[in-house]
Amino acid sequence: MKLKTSQANRGKGFEDILNYTNLQYEQAGIALINKRPTPIKPTKTKGSRVLAGYFEEKSTVDYDGVYRGRAIYFEAKSTRERTRFDLANISKHQIEHLEKADKSGAVCFLLIEFAAFRATYFVSLSFIRMAMVHAQNGGRKSIPIEDFEVYGCLVTQTNRAILDYLVHVDKLIGNGAA
Repeated sequence: MKLKTSQANRGKGFEDILNYTNLQYEQAGIALINKRPTPIKPTKTKGSRVLAGYFEEKSTVDYDGVYRGRAIYFEAKSTRERTRFDLANISKHQIEHLEKADKSGAVCFLLIEFAAFRATYFVSLSFIRMAMVHAQNGGRKSIPIEDFEVYGCLVTQTNRAILDYLVHVDKLIGNGAA
C-alpha cells in the first residue's frame, strides 16, 4: 500500500529523522541543533490548537544551532525525483539567509534527500550557489544526481547518530575529529 503525501509534508519523514539525529547529538553533548518553526499568525483557534492561519513572514532556514563553538545553519530538502534535484525547491530568501549567515562566520550547508533511494547528501552552500548561477545564465535548472555523488557527501548512520551529517561539517571546517 502506497501512502499519499501532500506537497506540504512530503519531507516529514526526513524531518523526523533529522530531529531524532539532533536529539542524539544533544543527548551526547555533541551539538545543539534546533528545528526553526515557520512563523504563523493564527486566524482561528480552538483552545491551544491553531485551526487556521497564514504565514506571517518568510521562514529563514530549517535548522540552526551550535557545534564545536560555531554557529550552524542549514536547509533540508527532500525530493522524489530519481535523477535530479530541482533548484526551484530552494527559495531565494533561504539562500540569501544562508549567505548572510555564511558571511558572518556560520557553517552553512544543505542536506538533500533523494527519497526514492533513501539517500541523503551533504552539500556545501558554494556548490548550490554555483548551480544557481549556472541556471541563471541559461544552464540546467536542476542538479543531476551524479553531481551529488561527485561534489556532495553521502550521509550515513554512525554509532553516534542515525544520520550523522556532522562528520561532513568536520571536514568542511577542517577538523577531522569526530
